[in-house]
Amino acid sequence: MAQPMLTLQDVQVSPDSLPQQASDASDTIFLINFRNHRDMYPPFGIMYVADALEQVGFNCRIFHETEEYLEEFVAQVAEERPLFVGFSTITGPQLQPCIDASKRVHELGIPVVWGGVHATIMPMDVLKEEYVDFVIVNEGEETAQEFALLLAGRISQRDWSTVAGLAYKRAEDGMPMFFRERSFIQDLDKYYPRWDLLADVEAYLIPSGPYTRAIPVYISRGCPFRCGFCYNEVVMKRTWRQHSDEFIINQIAWLKENYGVDAIDYADDYLFGRIKPMQRLVEKINMPWSGQVRVQLLKPEFVQWMNNTGCQWVNIGVESASQEVLDRMTKDQDTEQIIWGIGNLVRYAPHIEANCSFIVGMPEEQPHETKETFDTIETLSDMSENVRCSVCVYMPYPGTPLWPKALEMGYIPPENQEGWCEMDLNRGNTPWISDDEAQVMCDINDILFVGRSQGHWLLRPYYKLLRWRWQNQYFSHYWEGALKMRLIHSPLKPLIAWLTKRMVTFNQTTHKGTISEGAELLGLDYSEQSGD
Repeated sequence: MAQPMLTLQDVQVSPDSLPQQASDASDTIFLINFRNHRDMYPPFGIMYVADALEQVGFNCRIFHETEEYLEEFVAQVAEERPLFVGFSTITGPQLQPCIDASKRVHELGIPVVWGGVHATIMPMDVLKEEYVDFVIVNEGEETAQEFALLLAGRISQRDWSTVAGLAYKRAEDGMPMFFRERSFIQDLDKYYPRWDLLADVEAYLIPSGPYTRAIPVYISRGCPFRCGFCYNEVVMKRTWRQHSDEFIINQIAWLKENYGVDAIDYADDYLFGRIKPMQRLVEKINMPWSGQVRVQLLKPEFVQWMNNTGCQWVNIGVESASQEVLDRMTKDQDTEQIIWGIGNLVRYAPHIEANCSFIVGMPEEQPHETKETFDTIETLSDMSENVRCSVCVYMPYPGTPLWPKALEMGYIPPENQEGWCEMDLNRGNTPWISDDEAQVMCDINDILFVGRSQGHWLLRPYYKLLRWRWQNQYFSHYWEGALKMRLIHSPLKPLIAWLTKRMVTFNQTTHKGTISEGAELLGLDYSEQSGD
C-alpha cells in the first residue's frame, strides 16, 4: 500500500531513523557539481535547489569546480560540517570526483546525497554503494526542502518513505528503498536560479558571434520528443514546461544590469517546445540569441525570422543520416530534411553557426549506415565554414527505449558506480564498438569538422590522411596522432608550439568551452585568431 504524501505540518520525527548528524544539525548545506575542463555552463540544477532550500531557512553554498578542487572541498566540509552534502551527478568521467569526494564526506559522518540525471536514472544501484546515503530522484527543489527539514529535525514523520522523490536505505538492513516519484513542478516560477551564490558569474560569459558577454539561461524544462537514446524519455517523460515570460524577462534584465550581458544562450534541452509563444518571447527579450532547434523547423520563413531576431548560432541534434537508424531511434525525422534545413540556414542566414551533433554506434547500426552519416557530415561541412559537425558514440542508459535492445546485443552494465565513470561520448561504450577506434574517430572529427582546422601547405599530406581515414572509416594504427602527442610531450614542445601557432588555424570556441587540437597541452591561446 502506498505511503501517504508528506506534509510539512503534521508529521512526527523518529530519531532512530536519522543520521547522527541531525542531532546538532547545521543550517548550512553544501551543493557541488564537478564539471569537466571544457564545460562552463552554470550549474543550474543546484542553483535552483539552493533557492528552494534557502526559502525554508537553510544557508546554501554552491561549488562548481573541476576535480582539482576535491581536496579543498573536503577540507571545507570537514571544517564547516554542513547538514548534508548534495552531489549533482552526470554519467561519465565527471562521476569519478563525485565518488571520491562522497567517500571522504561519508567518512566524516556527514550525509551524502546524490541527485541529477545519473542518480535519477539508477537510484537503487547508486544506493548499493556504502558511501551514498540518499538519492533525490528527478526535480530536486521540493524533495530537497522536505528532506532537509526532516534531517534537521524541524519537522517530524515516521520514516523517510513519506518523502516523495527520495530514495534511501532502510535502517534495519541498509536495503535501498524507493516508493514513488514526485509530481513535476507546475509553476516553475516558484524557484529562481541563484546566480548570487556562484563564486564568479563572469566565468560563465561566453562569446556568441561578435558578442563577448553572452550568458546561458534556462527558460524551460523537458523535451516533447521521443528519441530512444535520450535520458529525457526517462527523466522528463516527454513533458515540456516553461517559466512565465515575466520571470524570464526579469531574470535577463537583472543579468544585464549586474553583468553587462549582451546576448542570451537559451540552454534548454529544446527551446521551441511551443513554437509561436517562444518566438514571441524571443522577440520580447530583443537580444541576440542562440539555442536548440530541430531541422524540421528550418523552413525559409523560420530561418529569416531567426536572422531578423539576432540569432548567432544554433545546436541541431541531427543524430544520423541513415533513415533506418533514425527510425530505430524514433527520431521522427526524415533524412531529406537534414540537407534541406541546414541548406536553408546557410542560404538565408549565412552568418548563423550551425552546431550539428551526430551519434554513431547505435544498436543494430551497420557500417554502410555509419558511412551515410560520415558522407553527410562532409556535405554539410562543405556548405559553409559556419557548419560544424560533432560526432559522439552511443551510451546505453537504463530505462531508455533502446536499453532492452542494447542488453539483447550483449551490452553488460557496469557492476558499480566506478564502472559508469568509464562511459564517455568519445569512447566505445558497447561491445560492438572498438574503444580505441572510437577515440580516434572523435579526435579526427574534432580536428576536421568541429574545429574546422586548416594548416600550412606543408601540412597538406597530414590533412589528406585524416580525410582518407574518415572517408574509409579506418581508425586503426593512428600513428600520426601518436606522433603528434609524442612531439607535444617531447623536449621539442616549445618549437612545436611555435610552429603550430603559425601554421595551423582552427575555430577553438564552441558553445560549451574550447576544443584544443593539442593547444591546451602546448599552452597556446588561439583567441585572437579563432574568428569568434
